[in-house]
Amino acid sequence: MLKVLSLILCFISLASFCDVVGDRKNRLKVEYGSININGKFYNLDPNFKRGKFSVVFPFIAKRIFEMIFGGGAERRRCDFEIVKFDEESYKKKNPTNKITWIGHSTFLVQMDGVNFLTDPIFSMKAGPFGNKIGSKRYVPPALEIKQLPKIDFVIISHNHYDHLDISSLKKIVELNPEVKIFIPLGVKKLFDEEGIGKNAVELDWWDEFEFKGLKIIFTPTQHFSGRWLNDSNESLWGGYVVVGSRRFYFAGDTGYFFGFKLIGDVLGPFDIVCLPIGAYEPAEMMRPVHMNPEEAVKAYLDLKGKIFCAMHWGTFDLSDERCDEPPRRLLEHVKKLNLDEGNFKVFKHGETMEW
Repeated sequence: MLKVLSLILCFISLASFCDVVGDRKNRLKVEYGSININGKFYNLDPNFKRGKFSVVFPFIAKRIFEMIFGGGAERRRCDFEIVKFDEESYKKKNPTNKITWIGHSTFLVQMDGVNFLTDPIFSMKAGPFGNKIGSKRYVPPALEIKQLPKIDFVIISHNHYDHLDISSLKKIVELNPEVKIFIPLGVKKLFDEEGIGKNAVELDWWDEFEFKGLKIIFTPTQHFSGRWLNDSNESLWGGYVVVGSRRFYFAGDTGYFFGFKLIGDVLGPFDIVCLPIGAYEPAEMMRPVHMNPEEAVKAYLDLKGKIFCAMHWGTFDLSDERCDEPPRRLLEHVKKLNLDEGNFKVFKHGETMEW
């Protein structure tokens, strides 16, 4: 009789827990879900505004001038070391959790024996027309696609060219036909046009997907989307939480916003948080959509992160700060706040860390 009673109580507790989890997910979708009005997505902050035209136009004009006539060499003059990638470390029978920075926002992550990539771009330019025009890399990718281990899934934060590189994705699919590619709402049309739609899984904010023992959750960020002049904000943007024996967070591209604290409270704490620290100048234009290093530290604290992995710096010529300024500002701010410097990882290109 006692055993039966215990089983009944366990069942009631489990059912109550499931109700709480379900209610939480529904509440998040209602209160902090994606906003789509007349086919356009919007950020959660009702006061969000992009940079003024008076700032954006001179920036774009200067970049076009540099593209045609040259210029900007001083901000791009950085000597970055590339660490040789250890392919065998990802093929061990009893793998440890590890992460390798390939450059920009591209990480190779191994978690519970599952391999995944974040915003993979292996092209030398980020731009339209098959990457024939666009921002150039300071430094080549730390490894080639053919050097990658078997890839189980890919997470894509949004459709900007430096985060969604069709050329790289096609090669990854060619080598990994069963790979799953998680993408934001509105991006699958592009994947269908490029012949890789069967690999794509579209997600809305707070959607969850169970895959190979891991849970993948798509979360809000503060950014925008578009690959051309006529498709602004027609697809969603966001970050990802991956949960297994550890908890991993990847922000993609984002400005600082209140959502980091929400994500930290609901889904944290995190063993690793991958946060952007570059492409923040001119601030009048960039700040709403790109964090500076100081804001990235604030986001790290909001998220309840343990290890901070710096990204979105030192790879593409996207903004006006010097290519080596972001990590310097990051570590100066960490010292100023008396935080543990050992928890802030600024990778060399190709460097691997166990976690």
